[in-house]
Amino acid sequence: MHARILSGVAALIAVTTAPALAADMGLPLKAPPMAAAPYNWAGIYAGGHFGYLWGRTTVIDDGVVTERDAATDGAIGGVLLGVNWQNGRVVFGLEGDIGWTNAHGVGNGPIVLPPPTPNLYDINWTSHLGGRIGYAFDRLLVFGAGGLAIADINFTPESAPVAPGGTYYGWSIGGGAEYAFTQNFIGRIEYRYDDFGDKTYVLPSGSIYNLAVTGQTLRGAAIWKF
Repeated sequence: MHARILSGVAALIAVTTAPALAADMGLPLKAPPMAAAPYNWAGIYAGGHFGYLWGRTTVIDDGVVTERDAATDGAIGGVLLGVNWQNGRVVFGLEGDIGWTNAHGVGNGPIVLPPPTPNLYDINWTSHLGGRIGYAFDRLLVFGAGGLAIADINFTPESAPVAPGGTYYGWSIGGGAEYAFTQNFIGRIEYRYDDFGDKTYVLPSGSIYNLAVTGQTLRGAAIWKF
């Protein structure tokens, strides 16, 4: 029993005095391992996005709904710019983007004039400006976003040979996730629902059209954080 006690005391003395002895002898000491710092999302970033837009167009002709949720779909791609601030795990941000699209729709409402040409809808570009809030799991960020939605849309009614254009203003809401593959390179996947509002057109024939457009976009983005 006494031998075991003496062995234990000797081992404890050796463990506690070995670092001091090594320092006295000028020997290098091995530093304890350092935990990696969590990823910092704060900063300015820019990137490019690409995805698909599922648009829906509703037309009211002289007070009568002649087209409801006509498909106006197409690919979309563009650029984005934003800035993040981080407080603990919570990330706040401001972001703006613009995307050009070939989204096109052909109506199936009543044809009123020969030759039989239906309503045509074309979304030329969309844009967003708004805020984001997210929660960081180190290099993974889950976020929600919302703000202003803008779109440039051409409308060719079946009763007019010229396409009236217009800029539409509305609101947007969505969310997604980002992953920081390196300190600077970030990948994102995101969903957006946009209500671009409506616009009224008065044609030379006297017909009054009201056009309302919504859209759902699923897109990916490659981002560089400065």
